[in-house]
Amino acid sequence: MVVEPSVLPIPLRFGAYALDTATPDDVDAVVAAFADPDIARWNNGPRRPGETVHDRAVRWVAARTAWSPDRCSWVVRDADGRLVGQVSIHSIDDPAGTGEIGYWLTPDGRGRGIGAAAVDTATRFGFDLLGLARLELFHAVENEASCRLALRCGYLLEGTARQSFVYGDGLRHDEHLHGRLAADAVAPPPLPR
Repeated sequence: MVVEPSVLPIPLRFGAYALDTATPDDVDAVVAAFADPDIARWNNGPRRPGETVHDRAVRWVAARTAWSPDRCSWVVRDADGRLVGQVSIHSIDDPAGTGEIGYWLTPDGRGRGIGAAAVDTATRFGFDLLGLARLELFHAVENEASCRLALRCGYLLEGTARQSFVYGDGLRHDEHLHGRLAADAVAPPPLPR
């Protein structure tokens, strides 16, 4: 079955964890996430002059409650329902059958396998329900944790894009390009601990 990404947000489960729709109740958790040095460094969400972190979090949540033809986005919820990350498939090019996957995890979500399981769940959604043939994952070369996660999820390292993105630190970084095909035989990672 192939669905149109703009139809409605579709929640997904992986064990006791969920990819879910963001709600206004998530704003405080997003504010806390934006304060994490790793999230702040490796993510470059749009910042508006004079905008408070709270206002930015409200805008971030609102932007993720509705899907569009080129974007599907979820918050990652821990077994107790707390927000511990986000994952999205964006830059969807339906005629080409491609997209890009991105994610971040809060400190509470790291080191337990939640990220790999969430990215794998979203990837399979992209292939099985959106009908994509290829997903790409970019990360700064220095972000070794993202490289390990990409490889765990079957995203092969395909090369380095030189000075291809300005991250939250304001600097232009080289990025690793990882790719995964719908035709790749990839076993799902273990469920989170």
